[in-house]
Order: sequence, then structure tokens, then C-alpha cells
Amino acid sequence: MASVFKRAGKNGRYSWYIRYRDPSGRDVKKKVPARTKREAEYYLAKTLKEIEDGEYEKKHRQSRTTLFEILDDFPEYSKAHKRSWKRDMNSIHHLKKFFGNVTLNMITPSGIEKYIAWRKDSIDGKGKHPAPATINRELACLKTAFNRAIRDGKAVENPVQKVKFLPENNVRDRVLNEEEFEKLLQVSPEHLKPILICAYETGMRLGEILPLRWEQVNLGNRIITLRSGETKTGEGRKVPISPRLYEVLSSLGRAGEYVFTYQGERVKSIRRSFKRARQRAGIRDFRFHDFRHTFVTRMRRKGVPDRVIMNITGHKTLVMLNRYDRIDEQDLLQAVSR
Repeated sequence: MASVFKRAGKNGRYSWYIRYRDPSGRDVKKKVPARTKREAEYYLAKTLKEIEDGEYEKKHRQSRTTLFEILDDFPEYSKAHKRSWKRDMNSIHHLKKFFGNVTLNMITPSGIEKYIAWRKDSIDGKGKHPAPATINRELACLKTAFNRAIRDGKAVENPVQKVKFLPENNVRDRVLNEEEFEKLLQVSPEHLKPILICAYETGMRLGEILPLRWEQVNLGNRIITLRSGETKTGEGRKVPISPRLYEVLSSLGRAGEYVFTYQGERVKSIRRSFKRARQRAGIRDFRFHDFRHTFVTRMRRKGVPDRVIMNITGHKTLVMLNRYDRIDEQDLLQAVSR
């Protein structure tokens, strides 16, 4: 049944075709980019080998699986493994809006580049264009969805891997000096002060501080234990308790399950109180996450080795750690004086 043949087109030019039966028994006639009979026979032999090895079926799955199918499978995975799952839901919305419910073989690297251009020109509800980091997170969402589809046998290749992500100029270097921090503490409400001291003294993320339970705090050994699943990276780590934080934690008592509470209830958000405290203290351009920059910079100035800082903060590489370490005029002057 398998064969090669030539057929004339409307322009009078001949093209080579191969004929074969696919795994379902269907008779297939397919045009191939061959210039000679020998080349056409090569494409036929390659196709028959793919059918024999099962690769043919895998390749054609990508033409039967739709984008919506792999994106609709993604939320369950995202909610179970990522704290940023709500951002993934927003990414899925934009991806569906641009591509539509096409089959996976229709999504190409050039098509993804067009998506990037489209997102660059789009405007959100606040009249702003999305940041490069936002677009990159959307591409990462699509990339992960494809990788999961490949794992499940629904796709054979990932077009996102051939696309260059946008450069991100989102490195912040805001560090709170000691005078600013003490001023911030003075104007903060009582329930906020222990949280700020914890961030300042440990470099822990807000998402690691607010859910902190007393069972994770060992005042005897002066160690806070963050278990896997309680950190952004998904890996546990030990965080030392400084003398100042020790005094604060000791004064709180163990009235309930959670360490940081307000009127007997766990503190779930400090958005308003932290914003008001910053305003009262006259501190500008400072986000809660900048406490990590502040902690890393303070530790480095005190001569703490990089690997020790990485163990405390949970940074995986020196590259990531250096993004949080700020070198300012004070460091330069001290270097010269030494």
C-alpha cells in the first residue's frame, strides 16, 4: 500500500507525494518537500519508521489537543503547588483571549512572539501597559502547561522553549537604614511592630511571617523552622532568632496557635496598617519585600559569609542573593578608609 508518486498542480509543476496507512488504518496521501523520487522515498521510509516506533501517533496528538484543554488542567496544579496561583489565572485569561481554542500544533514560536507584541501594546484597567515581568510570567505559565502536556502524552514539543523572554529591569535596591526603621516602629500600631521586627531581623517573606505558628518557634534553641510547603521555594529552612527578636517573641506569650495576632485573631494582612505607618514615618519607595534587601545588606556589612546568608534567606544561587545585596556610598567610603 505504501508508495510514492508525482502529481501536477494548477501551475503545471509536479510535486512528490507519499501514500501510507496511519495507525488507525486510514489511507493518507501527503505532499512532501522532495525534489526527486529518492528524496520522496526517504520521507516515506521515515514516516513508516515513526508509525512502527509509535512516534507518529505522539506527533499527531499535538494536532488533536487544544490549548483550552491544557490550560483548563492547569489551575488545579497551580493551586496545589504555587502561592501565586491567582496570577496564573490571570495569565490563562490573556492566553485564551489571544490564541483562542486552537490545537497545540497551531501555536508556534512566531505566534508566541506576536502574543508578546500584543501584550506590550495592551492597556490594563489602570491605563498602564503590562511590565516585562508580567508578560514573562504569562509565557512561563504557557511553557509549564506545554511541559505538562508533553508529560501526559498530549504534546511532543514545547514552542515556548524557542522564544526569548523579555529582559526585566525589576531589581530593587531600597534598603531601610537603622534610623528609618526605628522611626517606622515608633509610628506603627502595636500588633504591627513584632511583624516588622521579625522581617528586619530575619529577612523572612511576609507570606512566611504571617502564618507562623508557635510550634515552629523554638526559643530555647533560638531557631524558627520553616517546613517544606511553607516557603516560596517549597523547601524548608532554619532561621536564627536574633537577641532583639527573642525579646519580642518572649513578650508575646503563647495564647493561641499563631505567633502574630490582633485582638486574639491571626493577622492575615497588614496592607493598610503598613501603608499608614510608612506615611506617618515619611518613608517613601519602600515595600515590605524590601526588608529582604535590608537584611541581606546588613548581614553582608557585618561580615556574614554569603553561604550562611543564603541558608537563612533561602536563596538558591549567589546571583539571586546579589540581587538583594545593595552596595551604596557608605560601602564605598568604608572600603577606601580600610
